[in-house]
Amino acid sequence: MSNWNVLAELDPFWAILSNPAKKFGKWDPQQFFDTGDREAQRVLAMCTKNGIVPAYGKLLDFGCGVGRMTRAFSRFFSSCIGIDASDKMVELARKFNADRPDCEFFACSAPPLPFPDETFDFVFSLLVLQHLPRKNLILRYIAEFIRVAKDNGVVVFQLTNEFPWRQRLQGRRRLWSLFTALGAPQSWLFQKLRLSPIALNGISSQKVETLVESEGAEVKALELYLRKNGHDSYYYFVVKRPADSRVKYMNAV
Repeated sequence: MSNWNVLAELDPFWAILSNPAKKFGKWDPQQFFDTGDREAQRVLAMCTKNGIVPAYGKLLDFGCGVGRMTRAFSRFFSSCIGIDASDKMVELARKFNADRPDCEFFACSAPPLPFPDETFDFVFSLLVLQHLPRKNLILRYIAEFIRVAKDNGVVVFQLTNEFPWRQRLQGRRRLWSLFTALGAPQSWLFQKLRLSPIALNGISSQKVETLVESEGAEVKALELYLRKNGHDSYYYFVVKRPADSRVKYMNAV
């Protein structure tokens, strides 16, 4: 995940929360982390709205970046682990959250997740899966979220729907790759040409729900995260079935 290491050095806050007005180091750190607090409260309120009652024990934040959401959820959960593909993002997360002993951060660049089955009460991922390069990798990680969740554990992740063909070209990302291959300095590409290596990917909600069911869990709710240019992104609220219930369900289907 070298591109994310590059972005961690060039503009880590914008790489995580890509507000155009905040690009090139314009995020105020306090304001940036405050957005995480508000989002954590919103997610937990949506759980309540949909009749989902998490156990506030151990939480996993997948794609934690600099720890914006890990830190925010630590107000509610007894311990939080953030994991990210970029070791430089993990270094920053440890730096920015040195005052939170209940938060730990680790680097992991490929599945499987480095945790035993049924480790976490709550698994969370925001603005991460949609940047993975392949759909099968997205689905593999969703399956991993369910694997490491405890029985009756809650898994909440955000993911975009399928992109229309015209939005799949992603010319700016392709130009980044071309110029990088030609030896252009990446800082120049980012700051002068305003290019970025960030990719976008999506999967239909039907495919996601089919995968979730096959892994022994249930999508309890689908909440709109963002609608932009006629394209939707959702939060999936998933609950893992208990072991005996999983057996009965799989036998039934």
